[in-house]
Amino acid sequence: MKKASSVESIVGSQAGQAASTSATLPSQVNKPFALRVLVAAMAALVLALCVGLMSGCSSNSYTPEPSEQKVDNSLLHTPGTLRVGVDASNAPYAAQSQGSIVGIDVDTAAALADELGLKLELVDVGTNAEGAFTSDDVDIVMGVGSDAKNCWVSEPYLSSSIVLFAAEEGTRVPLPTDVFVVAAQASSMSAVEVTNRLGQDHLDATSDIQTAFDKLKDGSAKYVATDSTIGSYVAHSNNQTIYPIALLAEETKYCIGAPTTASALQDAVSEALKKLSDGGVLKLIDQK
Repeated sequence: MKKASSVESIVGSQAGQAASTSATLPSQVNKPFALRVLVAAMAALVLALCVGLMSGCSSNSYTPEPSEQKVDNSLLHTPGTLRVGVDASNAPYAAQSQGSIVGIDVDTAAALADELGLKLELVDVGTNAEGAFTSDDVDIVMGVGSDAKNCWVSEPYLSSSIVLFAAEEGTRVPLPTDVFVVAAQASSMSAVEVTNRLGQDHLDATSDIQTAFDKLKDGSAKYVATDSTIGSYVAHSNNQTIYPIALLAEETKYCIGAPTTASALQDAVSEALKKLSDGGVLKLIDQK
């Protein structure tokens, strides 16, 4: 990974207004891909996300190396096992592949379970994160927003943002008065932000994110707007180098949710998550 460069932010700007602040993102995005799934399978999963495919409820188990159990069984639905809810239609955070659930949230949950000395059982709870504690009998849920109201929320384990990417290093941030095209998946938050910040006339709304990257590659679009994490993985699966040019929205923080009444479990999760962060494990998972 190259050194980070200053990336301009146009968050808060409307079409017709100039950008005003800067943020830091990697100067080149082409991360090594090491999730437990072939690159081709990951590309297919991202495409499945983009066309809105939803997976049915399913469970998968993972057994870490034995270590001292740090959570009392009275705090768990299944003794010795951490039942973790994920949204398996949300690649690359979590997605179905050959009968298993894989992704960033899965790697994070596995590391957390290992730190707590527990086995891991994954449960696909879909988008019902806050309701999963009663409907699916899970202990914790991955990918909960920092603003969730109906559950306890941990410190974030991952952050992402909607980013404007270009194919060439040094490409400048466009002005609404310029002539340019931004490819973004139709009806996505990325497309909404392009319209709000740069203007509807500059948006090429594609059927899926892969088509948007194809347009960037063949030059029919000068920019792609997408979630920073998803963009990185799609670019890698395409063997395509992209450069972050500007932030289009404030970052999204991904947190772990737990029942509001489970204070001892909350403390254990917080302590384990801090150890994973301080030890560089979370950073390693994000950079896979």
